[in-house]
Amino acid sequence: MKTAFLDMTDSSNSLDATKQTMQHAPVAFSNATVKLKVSIGKRKAALKLPEHDLLGHATTPPKRTNGHPEGDALREVLKALSVHPAVAWAHRCNSGAAKVGNRFIRFGWPGCPDVLGQLTDGRLLGVEVKSRTGRPSPEQTLFLARINSAGGVGFIARDLRDVLRELGPL
Repeated sequence: MKTAFLDMTDSSNSLDATKQTMQHAPVAFSNATVKLKVSIGKRKAALKLPEHDLLGHATTPPKRTNGHPEGDALREVLKALSVHPAVAWAHRCNSGAAKVGNRFIRFGWPGCPDVLGQLTDGRLLGVEVKSRTGRPSPEQTLFLARINSAGGVGFIARDLRDVLRELGPL
């Protein structure tokens, strides 16, 4: 694996890591010296960004593009629930099944929501997280209805906006 360091003092230099050639391109850093470490392998080129930008703000990692939109939505919803003042606690409930040796082990139960928790007023919280096009199973819909009929809060969330709509603003 090869490693190259770029001195970004000249804002017109960039490295095309796939072709291993220098090209002229505009760069957002002007009048500053920033070194980026670029690792060049046979198959992929990985660009390691600095942890903080020039103003001291944390840099955001690139958006995931691995085809798991429900996982991305789950992370967003869990982050929103963890800081929401109406939520006492909320945790991911893994469900599914696995074969371990000769045994078949089931985790959770049919209809179990992705996130279970408790509101600060003591009510049960159940959140089923879906992608933009995902649909809940009949068991999931029934379980959320049971939570709501017992006085808890159960809903389907596709992103942060659904959490704020159901629980109120932060």
